[in-house]
Amino acid sequence: MKVILFSNSGEPIYAWCKKDIAKFCRDNKELTFVSAATVYSPEEYYEKAKKSLEEVGLKLTYLILDKNPIAQVTNAKALIVGGGNTYQLIKKLSENNLLSLIKKKVLNGVPYIGLSAGANITGPNILTTNDWNVSGSTHFDGLNIVPFNINPHYNAPKDKVLSSAETRDDRIKEYLVFNKNPVVALEEQTLLRIENNQIEVGGFGKAKLFLKNQEPKEFKSGEILSLI
Repeated sequence: MKVILFSNSGEPIYAWCKKDIAKFCRDNKELTFVSAATVYSPEEYYEKAKKSLEEVGLKLTYLILDKNPIAQVTNAKALIVGGGNTYQLIKKLSENNLLSLIKKKVLNGVPYIGLSAGANITGPNILTTNDWNVSGSTHFDGLNIVPFNINPHYNAPKDKVLSSAETRDDRIKEYLVFNKNPVVALEEQTLLRIENNQIEVGGFGKAKLFLKNQEPKEFKSGEILSLI
């Protein structure tokens, strides 16, 4: 299995991580792009991603959900799933019967690139997303291709003397009251590269691992993240 997951935002699109994507796709330069997470214009998002990734030698084709998407995913040589609203993404993929097919493809070795919402759906469920369920989705299960949940765009807690607001750590710890699987929080511009049964942290920030009934652990870029 070859998976790379990003906590990504900002303009120009993919500016900081497109070389990492190209390196990850060194054996396959043709990618099927899924823009279903956006609640605005999926076509415009695709065009911006296509232009950016062409600069590092990658060729994108657009997954059109109302034009035989099962055949498109079946024929995909690599998948790149962009960011946006995680609930919108999981809803669209579920409605088009693509979740089990994508999972099968990835477990059979097809490379998977997930950015923010596209990273969120790789875990057992999507309950640690930061997004609001604006689409009213009733689909909460993820692809379950990695044994942990993702929380992207992570910010470390601020001094509670200055604010009584609930922190991201508080919310993740609440999740672990009801769930056993780990949660990996990714700071902005941070990635996880999962190959050969190893999870390597990359990018410019840190990954923070939350395990049930344990203190969180931080991992820096270049380190191997252990789920134990």
